[in-house]
Amino acid sequence: MKTTRMFKLVGLVAMVCALFLTSTMKAQGEPNFITNEEVVDNLVVSKVIYRMDGALYRHMKYNFTYDDQHRMTSKEALKWDGVREEWTPYFKMTYAYTESQITLEYARWNERSQVYNEEVKKSVYELNEANMPVACTTTNSNGDGTGVKVN
Repeated sequence: MKTTRMFKLVGLVAMVCALFLTSTMKAQGEPNFITNEEVVDNLVVSKVIYRMDGALYRHMKYNFTYDDQHRMTSKEALKWDGVREEWTPYFKMTYAYTESQITLEYARWNERSQVYNEEVKKSVYELNEANMPVACTTTNSNGDGTGVKVN
């Protein structure tokens, strides 16, 4: 009986140690991120994401623009280039609004030509009377497209 209790206690201690070591290893394997937001008129206009790995390293930066109704009109992502010591464009998403739909265009940065490529992907969201999406059509720059209807 005493031996059984001892085995249970040893097993319990082993499980607790295994859980602790697993969570510690997982935390060390995943980088921590810290964000810094620039807010103007209660709207986030820029967000810088830093990777914390013993020190803070620049990782990504997002710039946002809005229309007069405080709807996002663009989101630009930039990656930190440690060699050049500067932010380099990565992708840009633009939003256009009408009474019955929202159009989202996604474009990647072309390093060679130093411009965003023509739309790589375009999504059009059809809205109902309550401004809720009821259908979405997505097309790629090669003309392939898919549609989804939400009930």
